[in-house]
Amino acid sequence: MGLRIKVKICYNNKCVEENALLNTGFETDEPVVSLPVRLAENLGLNILSSVEFEGPGFTKGTAYFGDYVMLEVSLNNESRGIKAKALITPGEEEVIVSDKCIEELGLVLDLRKGKVWFS
Repeated sequence: MGLRIKVKICYNNKCVEENALLNTGFETDEPVVSLPVRLAENLGLNILSSVEFEGPGFTKGTAYFGDYVMLEVSLNNESRGIKAKALITPGEEEVIVSDKCIEELGLVLDLRKGKVWFS
């Protein structure tokens, strides 16, 4: 079962609110947020470089790093934001937040109960 929360993503004075999957299996060295192509286009993100990846079941593909975005989460009248590297992923239909974003935002996940809060 995936755990999703509402996030605000901003780039160059454009902001969108989307539901995002908090994916503890999306492991990165720095905060990275995977964005569908349509969302990256709506924000006007610049593509900087491509990266080959291997997903579940040996699925292989190409994704594209974009500029950094501001990622904000609001829970129980508290908001926290971080700068995250955008990863534009063709074929992906939802926003996916990496483990490093979860950590940097100070989010605590209870996957069994489907709850999330700030540490």
